[in-house]
Amino acid sequence: MQKRAVALGGFGGFNLHGAGVLTALDRLERMPDLFTVTSGQIVVLAAWLRGEDVRRLLLEHRGASGGLLRAWQTALFGHKGVFRPVLGENARRWLDVPLSPSAVLERLMPARQYAPVRDRDTVAEIARTLNEAEVGVVFNTYDFRSGNGLLHGNAAARRLMAGEVGLEDITADAVESALWLYLYGFEEAPGGLIDGAYHRSIILSELHGFDEVTVAAPFPVSWIGPVPRNQLEVENWKIRQWFANSYKAEVARLRRVIELMERGTLNDPAYRIRSLTELALRRHYGYFDYFTEKAEVFDDALAQALDHFGGGPVHEQRRAG
Repeated sequence: MQKRAVALGGFGGFNLHGAGVLTALDRLERMPDLFTVTSGQIVVLAAWLRGEDVRRLLLEHRGASGGLLRAWQTALFGHKGVFRPVLGENARRWLDVPLSPSAVLERLMPARQYAPVRDRDTVAEIARTLNEAEVGVVFNTYDFRSGNGLLHGNAAARRLMAGEVGLEDITADAVESALWLYLYGFEEAPGGLIDGAYHRSIILSELHGFDEVTVAAPFPVSWIGPVPRNQLEVENWKIRQWFANSYKAEVARLRRVIELMERGTLNDPAYRIRSLTELALRRHYGYFDYFTEKAEVFDDALAQALDHFGGGPVHEQRRAG
């Protein structure tokens, strides 16, 4: 029997890309054997596994349509349901008189700009949902001090990847770390672990044991916008390169495995992958679009996924136990 995996990446305000792919799987009643998810896609996948309308979930609090106004609203008031500014906490730090240039800088430009607002019960519910799912689920965290990433998986993922990949448990602490943005500060990071997307934007290279792999990249795989002409456009380019480069390295690794298998050079039975399909974001967005979910992102991902998954036999599997 063929094994199928779907890799979803979380990226700023583009979680609707993965939501579109999940919705297509729902409509076609096709369930892969395993999902890998990073960052915000952890929340989206958990909601989808509970049967929620993930498009509505992501769009209901979007507020302004985007652009500079939305960016200023986010900077001043935070992102509803995700994070809040810590202006008050940072202001109170001046009550302790800074005695060194570095201490002054820490107060003028603190690393911690925002704080997460998901409560412990919400995080624990996400962990419970992922652990109880019959489909395999893997997500990542990042130990920024050592430079090493960790993979966390449920029981189904352990069975599918037994002997091939070491997986840590999915716990509420692991979920909290996997959603910990660098804007929340580093000293406060739970267990010293932060969002694994800063290390690997999408988890792909471990999926060589699956016959068919589909990856939904929430960013264009090439630069499709105008040439950057100001510093904000350069910053946008830098951020996208940051996430896209780790992704491209993993894609190249899997495509090399496929090539070696086709040549007959690689005959290890642990390597089964025969196809890798990329469903990438196909539109350019600017620097002020990172925290604004957009309906057209969902619509395009849905169309791509319906076209891709539309053929072949239906692979049915229940979502949660």
